[in-house]
Amino acid sequence: MIFVKTFKGYEDRTADLDKLVNEWLAEKKVDVVSVQTVLSHEPSSRAKSGDLLYTVVYKADAPIQG
Repeated sequence: MIFVKTFKGYEDRTADLDKLVNEWLAEKKVDVVSVQTVLSHEPSSRAKSGDLLYTVVYKADAPIQG
């Protein structure tokens, strides 16, 4: 079956989000179908940055927890 896992981070901390996603992929031995990214930029926000989302589409017999 096909499942989706979403990771959320900050646009100014892409290395942290990359590390989190890569560790999850390696630990869970995920069969990745695709990875999509989207940036929600809010220049008027207090942080002057936005959210970065990674959506990992993967194959598995059941959703991978954790």
